[in-house]
Amino acid sequence: MGLSSDFEQARSDLKRVGGLVLSKERLRQVTEGEAANARKLRDDGRLPAAFCAQDAKLADGTTRLYVGVDGVMTPAVTQAEKDKRRRKHMTARQQRGKAGIGNLKPLPPAKPGSDEKYKEKKIGVIYNQDKTLRHVFATDSTAKDFGPLLASHARAVGLEKADQTICLIDGAAWIYRQVCQALLFIHLILLDFFHLAEHVHATARCCLGETPAARTWSASCLSKAKASDIKGMLNDIDALEKKVRSKAKRKSTGDLRRYISERRDMLDYAAAKNEGRDIGSGPTEACCKTLTLRLKRPGMKWDNDNAAAIMNLIGMRESGQWSTYWQQVRLAA
Repeated sequence: MGLSSDFEQARSDLKRVGGLVLSKERLRQVTEGEAANARKLRDDGRLPAAFCAQDAKLADGTTRLYVGVDGVMTPAVTQAEKDKRRRKHMTARQQRGKAGIGNLKPLPPAKPGSDEKYKEKKIGVIYNQDKTLRHVFATDSTAKDFGPLLASHARAVGLEKADQTICLIDGAAWIYRQVCQALLFIHLILLDFFHLAEHVHATARCCLGETPAARTWSASCLSKAKASDIKGMLNDIDALEKKVRSKAKRKSTGDLRRYISERRDMLDYAAAKNEGRDIGSGPTEACCKTLTLRLKRPGMKWDNDNAAAIMNLIGMRESGQWSTYWQQVRLAA
């Protein structure tokens, strides 16, 4: 219930459907506590994955798995907001004290708030060709700590045993570094085609506006990308740059040229298409939305660790580990 709606609505639904009575605050504590426990079990490799590399067979018997990594922002409780909430609690306690209503428990130690209104969570997803199998996790760790976590979840599904392993990413430098360090056995790293397309279309709009000429130029450039004609793409950019004069437009063409040049080893789309491989990271983008829907409801703000834990509890369900987890909980009890 705590994963399906806000805690006030979940409290009401829980009483109506299951006859269980919990306060909104107690339900929040239970849900976040269970989420933290599930996150630790998964990160430590103590919760078996729901599938392995051998389950990801293609028609010819080859096993193929994809890896996706991305960052997504979630709303956070700032330190100023925490200070304000604490003052309200203290005032309410004083008022209850004057009314003769005592507080049996002192307020818990103050938990530090966020320095920003939104904080990044990092998401990893491993999935098969037809998208019927997926293993999803999330963390609030730094980029440096993401690599070991990715390696741990990769081991859980036996990623290294797959005949083909393809990583589809958006080209962010931290993602590329962590994938290379954590997954030494990865066979191919591809730049998500739609991120490339966004950069190409942005340059076309900047230089040519919202015109048929811009759409024609973008289509030509992207058709060359699908053919892995990197030289042809760079020639298109050079030709466009000769037609513009303003600093902003020349900066845009220069940025695009640099973006492509720095990632030329990730642009082998022609070979990928010929072998029936994906060139888009749609499953990863979908997981970014699925794992954060609960966190982004109107007015919601979260402590960073609790947000990551809730995302992992949802990720556990999306990964097919839900029943296994609760079996372990019952056995431990």
